[in-house]
Amino acid sequence: MPRIRKIEHFEDQLKVSAAGRQVLQLVRQHGHEVMYLINKNRPTMVCWQRNHGPKFVKSMVDSGFEDDTYFIKSVDGISLETLILYMAEVLQDYGSPELKKAIGQYAPMVLKMARETHSLKEIIHRINNIQNMEQYA
Repeated sequence: MPRIRKIEHFEDQLKVSAAGRQVLQLVRQHGHEVMYLINKNRPTMVCWQRNHGPKFVKSMVDSGFEDDTYFIKSVDGISLETLILYMAEVLQDYGSPELKKAIGQYAPMVLKMARETHSLKEIIHRINNIQNMEQYA
């Protein structure tokens, strides 16, 4: 499935709940800045590559389609939680005030999801079954 259609597939699944729409709004609000920092800001780029960001993201996306496909929790001794923590730190160091605030607010929830879930399907299901993103964190 082409990349754009995968994104639309996940967007369609998240649009069904208020919490899902909140997640989509956060991605739309900050996604371009995060991608810019990953691709153009050297410390962010180094953190992303050294902590295997691309491998984790590919695994996460792949886990969103098949019931028995789970995302990886560790690559070459680096845990998914480590990637999340280091990326949160570097993005807060170099990101806009709005991005810093969003990371401060939602990083605990992202870490909780990373610990407690095993697939993107499961994450989307959990998001769609919570009343409010702030209550989950």
